[in-house]
Amino acid sequence: MTTLLQIVKRLQELAPREMTIQGLDSRVEIGPQTETDQTNTTVNRILIATYPSARVVTKASQDKANLLVTYRPLFPFVVDRLSGLDLVRVRLLSKNYISTYVIGTGWLCARDGLNDALVDALGLERISDFTADSDYGQLAAVGRIVKPPGVKNHSGFVNYIASKLNLSTVMFCGNLDDEVGDVLVSAGYHIDMPDILNGRRQDIKTLVTGELTPELRLFAHEEGINTLELGAFVTEDPGMKRLRDSISLEFSELKIDYIAANPLALGLKPYKDEMA
Repeated sequence: MTTLLQIVKRLQELAPREMTIQGLDSRVEIGPQTETDQTNTTVNRILIATYPSARVVTKASQDKANLLVTYRPLFPFVVDRLSGLDLVRVRLLSKNYISTYVIGTGWLCARDGLNDALVDALGLERISDFTADSDYGQLAAVGRIVKPPGVKNHSGFVNYIASKLNLSTVMFCGNLDDEVGDVLVSAGYHIDMPDILNGRRQDIKTLVTGELTPELRLFAHEEGINTLELGAFVTEDPGMKRLRDSISLEFSELKIDYIAANPLALGLKPYKDEMA
C-alpha cells in the first residue's frame, strides 16, 4: 500500500524546494494538507501531465486516478472564489477524490529534470549550468549552456530544432545568418531580464526556450541574442515524461500514466490574393 505522503516525499527529493524560482513552489494543491492526512490517503493510480487542463482532469477522473501530478498549477495565484472552468475542474477532482500535486520549478532546475530532459530531446551536449538565485537564496540552474549541433547558422539551427521535436512552427527573433555559438537552453517560460543580461555577459548569443514575453523578446534582440521559442508546454513535456519514467521504476506497484499537452496554436502564412 502506497500513501500520498510517500509519493510527496519522493517528489520533494527529486525537485528540491530550495531550487524554486519565481514563487512556483511544489505543493499539494488540492487534497490532504497535513502529513497525518497524507499518511492516511492511499494512492493506486497516478496521472502525470504538464498542465491540469480540462482534458487532463477529465482523463484523470475517467481513469480513476487518485493523484494528478503537474508542472504548472491550477492556480498560479491565490484566488478567493471559483468560477467557470476553474470551478468545473475543482468539482470534478473533488467529486472523484483526486489529489493534485504541483512539482514546481525545483523540477526545472534539478539534475535530470525539465532542462536536462529538453537538452537530451534536442540531442545537444551540455557544457555547464546557467544559474540564478533561487527564492531560497541558493544558486539554481535555470538553464543549461550547450554546444551547437554542428550547423553553421541559425537558419540551419532552427530546422534542426524543429526536426528534433517534430515542430511545424518555431518563433525566431534575430538574424538567421548569424553563426551559432554556445546556446542557452531553458525549458518553460522562466527566462527574465536579469537572465538575458547574464547570458550576454557570458557571450551567449542564442536562447532556446518555450515562451518569452514581447518585452523580453525585444530586449533580447536589442542585446544581440537570437531567440527560438518552441511554444507553450512543448519544452516542458519531455521532463514530465521523464518524471513518469522515474516514478514508475520506484513505485512499480502503481499504475502511472502520462498525457502529453496538445499543441495550442499553428503558425499560418496568409495566402496572397492571387492564391485565394
